[in-house]
Amino acid sequence: MASSSLHPLLPSLKVKVTAIHQHDDRLYVGLINGALQIYSYDTSRTTNSEDEDPVPRVELLRSHTLGRRQIDQIGILEESKQLIVLSDTIVTLYSLPDLPKKGSIVLSQARSAHCFASTSYPVKGKKTDTSDGNLTKELLVVGCRKKVVVYGAGKGGLKEGWESNLPHSPRHIIFPSSPSISGIPETIHLLFTTQTSVLLHINPSSSANRLNVSDITTSPLPPSSSTTMTSEEGGGTGIAMGMGALTGLGGYVGLGGKSAVPLGTRTVGGEVLLARDDLGAFVSSEGNYTRAESLQWPSAPDALSFANPYIYSVVSVVPSSAPSSSSAIPEPTVQIHLAPTLALRKTLTLPSPSAGGLSVSHMTSTREALTSAVPAENTSPSIKMLIVSTPTDKHLSQSDGSSIWALRSSDIGEEVDQLVREGRVADAIGLVEAVGEDGLSPSRRLPHLKTLQAVIQIARGEYQSAMETFLIFNVNPALVLSLFPAETISGKLHVPKEQWMELFGAVEGAKLDYTTIVEKEEGTAKGILKSVVGLGGLTKKGSVNGLKDMASDSASIRSGKSVDKDGEKEKPPVMSGEEVVPPRAALEALMYFLSDRRQKLAGAISITPLPKESSFPPLSSLPAVEQHNLPSLPFTELDPEQLLRMAQVIYTGLIKVYLVARPILVGSLCRIENWCDVEEVEELLKAQKKFGDLIDLYQGKRMHGKALKMLQELAKDEEDKLDRYPPTIRYLQKLGSSELDLILESSKWIFDEDPKMALQIFTADEPEVESLPRTEVMRFLAEINEGACIGYLEHIINNLGEDGSDYHDKLAELYLAKVKAEEGAKADQDEREDSYDGLLNFLNSSKQYRPYRLVSKLAADELPEARAILLGRMGKHEEALRIYVYRLKDYSAAEAYCVQAYNTNSDIFLLLLTIYLRPQPPTKSTPAPEPLLGPALSLVSKHSTSLPPSPVLDLLPPLVPMQDVHAFFMRTLRDTHAKRNEARVIKSLVKGRKEELERLLLGLEGKRVRVTDQRICPQCHKRLGQSAIAVHAPRGEVTHLHCKDPFSAKLAKSRG
Repeated sequence: MASSSLHPLLPSLKVKVTAIHQHDDRLYVGLINGALQIYSYDTSRTTNSEDEDPVPRVELLRSHTLGRRQIDQIGILEESKQLIVLSDTIVTLYSLPDLPKKGSIVLSQARSAHCFASTSYPVKGKKTDTSDGNLTKELLVVGCRKKVVVYGAGKGGLKEGWESNLPHSPRHIIFPSSPSISGIPETIHLLFTTQTSVLLHINPSSSANRLNVSDITTSPLPPSSSTTMTSEEGGGTGIAMGMGALTGLGGYVGLGGKSAVPLGTRTVGGEVLLARDDLGAFVSSEGNYTRAESLQWPSAPDALSFANPYIYSVVSVVPSSAPSSSSAIPEPTVQIHLAPTLALRKTLTLPSPSAGGLSVSHMTSTREALTSAVPAENTSPSIKMLIVSTPTDKHLSQSDGSSIWALRSSDIGEEVDQLVREGRVADAIGLVEAVGEDGLSPSRRLPHLKTLQAVIQIARGEYQSAMETFLIFNVNPALVLSLFPAETISGKLHVPKEQWMELFGAVEGAKLDYTTIVEKEEGTAKGILKSVVGLGGLTKKGSVNGLKDMASDSASIRSGKSVDKDGEKEKPPVMSGEEVVPPRAALEALMYFLSDRRQKLAGAISITPLPKESSFPPLSSLPAVEQHNLPSLPFTELDPEQLLRMAQVIYTGLIKVYLVARPILVGSLCRIENWCDVEEVEELLKAQKKFGDLIDLYQGKRMHGKALKMLQELAKDEEDKLDRYPPTIRYLQKLGSSELDLILESSKWIFDEDPKMALQIFTADEPEVESLPRTEVMRFLAEINEGACIGYLEHIINNLGEDGSDYHDKLAELYLAKVKAEEGAKADQDEREDSYDGLLNFLNSSKQYRPYRLVSKLAADELPEARAILLGRMGKHEEALRIYVYRLKDYSAAEAYCVQAYNTNSDIFLLLLTIYLRPQPPTKSTPAPEPLLGPALSLVSKHSTSLPPSPVLDLLPPLVPMQDVHAFFMRTLRDTHAKRNEARVIKSLVKGRKEELERLLLGLEGKRVRVTDQRICPQCHKRLGQSAIAVHAPRGEVTHLHCKDPFSAKLAKSRG
């Protein structure tokens, strides 16, 4: 779509046009001869449908001669359907559409009029069946000689005029666009000259001071804004670059001298733009400046108007190609500024006549300049302005007359794209804010444009502001990280600086930033200097030296330093794209952004739990494009996979930026649950020797193999074993049974070097250690180190109370193997005795091992004491006792054995006595042993109560003296008598208890209660009848069964 353009609407009217007004489908043209021409104005049909920028079709309908003097101004009262005409200082109202002279109304109160302005405003009325109560009234303000007359403010409507005397005569009247939706405009701007104006206040409720006048601010005008254009938008004009270079040249008529009529126009929100020579000041309804900068023109404008979002002005400009002589003729040039930012967007030069120059007398807005309720009409191209030009050459003026030009606006969407291409994103934002987002594609709306502006801010070094914007619009963190150096922050996400705008979805060819082309400015300045050479009457400000000074000032502004009241203030360094470490300010802003994203991520995860990372490919395996394409949406609107990827990007970026900016924070982030991609950061952590943090990260990611391998590598550099082994031991202790294979494999090197310390891996008082499967650990230790296996089994049996037979069998076997090995190796005697004692103690204390498995591992003559214990556990007491008696000849051990076994075998002492006195018969290899009378008599005397008398007497030899067995017989007789007496006592007690119970039962059976039909329950006071009953002792109260408990409680309470 073409940009703004000028098109001839009514060329060469053969007469000079002095007034113009467009309303609805009519165009009213006032001529110098007092005639009024009325044209049809049809926007539905065009003059040439093949034109790229068509204009409405206009046809002359009729012409009215209203007088002999020129028509100075035309207006419309829409509600009363009247045409306002100012001619010969008289304001006349004509009825539409016929304009009859007889019905015209001359506003006699407004004689000596110079200008007028009209508007309509809503008022509240009474509601009826056919009306909602909202009425529209009209207001007409006429500026006369040193007074102003206001019609329509009172109850009489247009028939009643209020007057107020003024110090000067108003030459231009402006109604600010009121922000309110109802009520009469309270403030009106009255312009006297190009430098003076006042505010007219209307107060209908006051009878005394209905019209008041106040001055506007007298403060110096705000400084001018820079309106430099790009080369492709600059057109062919010489000085339309907004440097204010011609300020002070207003006295030169040929260069756009001061207009006799002051100019101004309303914008939006009650704001008014007033032309003060070559500066435009924005003033509020209170008379104060609304902006910190003014609009700069090359010279005082000849015409000024506004159609949202643009300010249209006509200035006289000397082309740069003109010769440097006083005969240079300025050309009327239309400048189009973007109202929100005051950026100069277009300059259009009216075609020059064959002789002389052109003068522009009028520029009026069309109905299409008003904001439409249909969004498409606001953004699509349309005719916004009508401009009247007249040749300055006398002969051409008489022969050709004036021409009316139509100024067609550009498509708003295309204009937004063009601004982005130029890098003027701030102007694009102002444009969209002015017209609204309705009807625009997503790439042309404010969120996208403000995101692009944030990218430009990053390029300028305004990092914090950019990050704030990224947070507001939930920009994908992968895109933000892509703006930082690849070596330290972005990795494969990195995008070169020249591709930043494309990365963020800008239109093709978009520049990263708007930069003034210095060569163009210098060439333009030379054209300005050339155009003013030889001109007289230059003030000091407008001299050639002054122009050079101003050009120098512009160059200093482009140097890139911000200047404040105290002097120069350096901006944060700008990322060039080649540095390895970004500026500190950039890192701080990035940390702020990622920390906020991390916080918001936690809230989203609480609503949508993340899936397991292992169920998706690692982040490092994804191409950068796929990460860039993650949606820029609130985290709560992402699906689980997208949320996981976002978490991975955020945490990976946080660790990288912490490594560069705040290494002390890396450890805390690695120790908590996080979703960073390990492959992206592990080399960076190693480079900074953050081995402990990397190990914590491995542990959190369950990458235990890598962590243990690193611990082993780090241990090689330690000489002290207290520094060498504990880190790996502590790590293995925390893994748990799910990582058993890794634990076993990773512990081998420690067992090879220090088995005692390595055993701590399996014996620590940790829940993860105690949960390890003991069978697998036992098998592993048995294979790698039997001593460690013994220590482990002793730990789980003695400390943890393990009662599994396999573990007890294994420990007994290991003890036995150790004893055999030490005997075979002829080890130290004390060491052998300690090992053998350990075996015997375990065999005596443990109840869970299976003795038959150990007996099978012993030879007949090997370790007799151990064999005796095992045989005893197998129930083979005779064999065990024979080993004690005949092989070990340890009679006290034999008696101790009997004491232990007596609870399970009451004949054990008799068996030992038999072995003493009835030895086995002789064999061919062994002679018959002698009876052991001494140990037998000692046994009889010590354990007489555990031996039956008759078998003992049968076993004792007949020639044993009575003295040797006297103690035996005495104890036996006493024990027998005691048992007999005890039986008698028990029998008597049982008999007495039986008699007592029988007597008690007899007494209970003798008690009765009588329940009749009239007996009442003392608890519920209802008859007992045939219900189940309960009898209460001792008085025999009878209650219902279900009343038993509450009545019993009542009885207990009454009895205290």
